[in-house]
Amino acid sequence: MISLFDTPEFNARLFFPRTAASPTPPGARDELVDVAPGVRVHVRTHPAPAARALVLLFHGNGEVVADYDAAAAAYEEVGARLAVMDYRGYGQSGGAPTLRSCLEDAVLVAAAARATADLPVVIMGRSLGSACAAELSRRAPAPAGVILESAIADLHGLVRRRGLAAGAALSPADLETFEPLRKLRAGTAPLLVMPGANDTLIPPAEGIAAHDAAGAADKQLVIIPGRGHNDISFHPLYWDTLRAWLTHVTGG
Repeated sequence: MISLFDTPEFNARLFFPRTAASPTPPGARDELVDVAPGVRVHVRTHPAPAARALVLLFHGNGEVVADYDAAAAAYEEVGARLAVMDYRGYGQSGGAPTLRSCLEDAVLVAAAARATADLPVVIMGRSLGSACAAELSRRAPAPAGVILESAIADLHGLVRRRGLAAGAALSPADLETFEPLRKLRAGTAPLLVMPGANDTLIPPAEGIAAHDAAGAADKQLVIIPGRGHNDISFHPLYWDTLRAWLTHVTGG
């Protein structure tokens, strides 16, 4: 039986691709990573000469690489060299997105990043991108750290939010492949979880559940007060937390 997560109906309801793009910012590097025959995805890495870590970011739904051009300087200020990947069908990436391809592509992109990085690689997933981060949290070699922002933890909740019935439709194979909590339990890398206290799209309870379930011995939960799903980074606590945590996981 075909998995719900491979159906056109589910993926059409899950993804909102944008093809917006921007010129390569000064000092940044654009790469196209081969992920399938005839399909390449776009990764942009921003300069940060004094960075402690390379933060490989899997962005939220409806976002694209270009949306992070202005934010790269803020990441640099807290010690991160920012790299951002566009899912298939987003920005300058080819193909069409599915949840399965997102997870598979994340593994290939992370391997490419590790192959060329001169810094510890930290995996960051925002909203939809947290599914990619959870996948990489259980993969060897373990990343230097994992950051979950406004994270998805409840697979049944994700299905319900897409307007589809959950429950019996999710097979054991679906849970093994797609359930974030199961993957986080198997992960050992240091983990930072940051939900917004006022998030109405993905309740902060999901971030709390992700933190509590994680198998990492070194894990931190910071709930950003007064913030929702898309304004979480506007609070100074967000950046203060990132700075302190990156310093911690890189041995600073």
